[in-house]
Amino acid sequence: MGPVFNDEQRKKAIFILESPLAKLSELYSAEIKDLAVLWCYYSGKIEGNTYTYVETEALLKDGITSEKRYEDAKMLKNLYNTFTSELEYIHKFQNQEIINEATLFRIHQSISTGLVSNEESGSLRTRAVRISGTLYTPPKNQQEIKSKLNEILFQQEEYANPLERAVFLHCNLARLQPFIDGNKRTARMIESVVLMNAGIIPVYSAKDAAILKYRKALIAFYETEDYSSYADYFLDRQIERIKEIE
Repeated sequence: MGPVFNDEQRKKAIFILESPLAKLSELYSAEIKDLAVLWCYYSGKIEGNTYTYVETEALLKDGITSEKRYEDAKMLKNLYNTFTSELEYIHKFQNQEIINEATLFRIHQSISTGLVSNEESGSLRTRAVRISGTLYTPPKNQQEIKSKLNEILFQQEEYANPLERAVFLHCNLARLQPFIDGNKRTARMIESVVLMNAGIIPVYSAKDAAILKYRKALIAFYETEDYSSYADYFLDRQIERIKEIE
């Protein structure tokens, strides 16, 4: 098991960690609410959710649904409830969220409720899954999935840098596809929890170009297990946000 970041990426990570504009504690309460809406819109858009940002904001802040698929509204509400719950636990109550199997299953259950069966929500899958856009096939056997998951959760401790740990967990959980559905949403939530544990604002973007980079970078990791493309996306998006504020 080697480093996630190369030398150049490590320099970018230091810049982010040292920037006051990356700190979660610097946000006002209204900005935190906006962050939650933006993050959910971003995470949903990656999955092909059809809600616009305005519709997402109306749904999550005012409870106004759009005349679109029920599943799209449910996905966004689940993401919002999960994200705000984690944010409150970490930011408001100053607690660290331990990333273990119980946390992972709880977060998946919160994200997937009403979208998959009760038996499959918060439980390892018992069926094979396929990922569109790649020839990579995730493990099929539940025992193999469980063994690999335990390995990922154990190996995260090797990464003291929270940005590196966030990328490691996100990429490997998404690649493993431990659940029947909602794997990338769960991986992004775990990535965000790691960042919030370190007092860092989670990664998000509403730009189409950024969403495309995310998808391509993750497919590249599925096929090669090389973090480079995703790490660049992850770090560059954080730096872009800091520079936009400056």
